[in-house]
Amino acid sequence: MSDLLGIVGSRSHPSKTRAAVQVALDAAEVAHGVETRVLHLADYDIVPADGRALDKYTGDTADALQQIIESTAYIIGTPVYRASYAGALKNLFDMIPRGMWQADVAPLANAAIGLIATGATPHHYLAVEKELAPLLSFFGAYAVGSGVYVHGDQFTEYEVTDPAVTERLQHLGAGTIDLARAIAASRSLSALGPQF
Repeated sequence: MSDLLGIVGSRSHPSKTRAAVQVALDAAEVAHGVETRVLHLADYDIVPADGRALDKYTGDTADALQQIIESTAYIIGTPVYRASYAGALKNLFDMIPRGMWQADVAPLANAAIGLIATGATPHHYLAVEKELAPLLSFFGAYAVGSGVYVHGDQFTEYEVTDPAVTERLQHLGAGTIDLARAIAASRSLSALGPQF
């Protein structure tokens, strides 16, 4: 179990997306002393989503889903491909239960989620707001701020080196825990979940 799970939608090693997610996770650890963990899809052999019940998944797929179920809050990072999030991440989202049909658990419902996207140029910065954020509504989750977009010029090799972006990622990580605690303390915020 982790207090804050970083889900990295990249299928490559090394990964700029993973580097950005790690900055946010490290900041949350420092600010709040929470336990963090990384679920990097490049390290898992995830099967294609096919609508089966949660308890029918095995191997890496079952392990990845269990990590999501056992976590409290999330940082989700993805490279941007064709102006949208990675297909591997979409596949994973298609298997995460919402408390209906596939399983009686809904791990992302009422959860605080920080969003990160990475891309080669600044042109895809709206992918966080226009592609990832609507997905959170489907799960009944809460986005932390407006997320963070990191483009190629803000990295040196596989390290975020732009000070302003680093600071924004750090605020995202610490803020995700702040929001998770606020949700847990609020009867109303912790009860909304997905409507349908």
